[in-house]
Amino acid sequence: MKRNEKTNSKTNLWVLIAILCTALWGSASPAIKLGYDFFQLESTNVYGILLFAGIRFFGSGFLALILSRLITGKKPRLYKGLTVPIVALALTQTIAQYYFFYMALTIVTGSTAALISSTGTFFAVIFAVIIGIEVLTARKIIGILLGMLGIVVLNLGPDLELIFRWNGELFVLLSAGCYALANILVKRFSKDHEPIALTGYQFILGGAIISLIGYLGGGRLIWPGFGKSLILLHLMIVSSVAYGLWNMLLQRHDVSKVVIFHTLTPVFGALFSWIILAEDIWRWQILVAMLLIALGIMLINWKRQNEADN
Repeated sequence: MKRNEKTNSKTNLWVLIAILCTALWGSASPAIKLGYDFFQLESTNVYGILLFAGIRFFGSGFLALILSRLITGKKPRLYKGLTVPIVALALTQTIAQYYFFYMALTIVTGSTAALISSTGTFFAVIFAVIIGIEVLTARKIIGILLGMLGIVVLNLGPDLELIFRWNGELFVLLSAGCYALANILVKRFSKDHEPIALTGYQFILGGAIISLIGYLGGGRLIWPGFGKSLILLHLMIVSSVAYGLWNMLLQRHDVSKVVIFHTLTPVFGALFSWIILAEDIWRWQILVAMLLIALGIMLINWKRQNEADN
């Protein structure tokens, strides 16, 4: 009995960690838009936005290294074997993913961005099938189609016209694709390397590159004062804690078992967008799309979860 209780306690803990990660990610979309307002970044100020993003991730990297020390009790080491994993993750999980995401948020609402981002779960399944990690089944095909249908419903305008801008909704989808690829890479690299430290180092590299691109392009930030600048600290914490813990979960559990929780991100994203930005999230399109995407993700992972229980 005690052994079962201990096992259940550990199971509940990793589930709570996964939920915490999605809650933090959900808060990121409205927080980024609020940051644009505080730092006076117009949607046309592309390089200023990139500088803002780069500083966020550069700072997140150091916070992740501190988190690694606290959790493992060991000082993070930087060694030659980390070179390829750091570069690969910096390119996918930081530079490409967030370039598309930050650019999209200049014209896409926070709740919509969070919801479209959840399709990264479907992309993760597709990539896993392509590289041979998982087998494509009818259940997974139906799940993917449900998710894509959710995206179509989400982007229906008031007159039922499809709204899908190449530099808006498409960029969020590309960001989701990068997220999915990064999950597969993390699963591979974490077999040989401590995942939270790896997260920290790749954030430092990726953040430095994004910051350099933004600065050389003429991007500058206007200091909004101590109080409003805390939004940047919040975003740093979101990245370091959410990605650090999420990558740790990917190391210890199956990819599909973990990514199912990503369906909660748009729920938290919509909620925080309503609370922070007063966005109107109670349109039928958002509610129906949220349901379709959640059903699709659960359909893809339901069988695997049952098999795991057995």
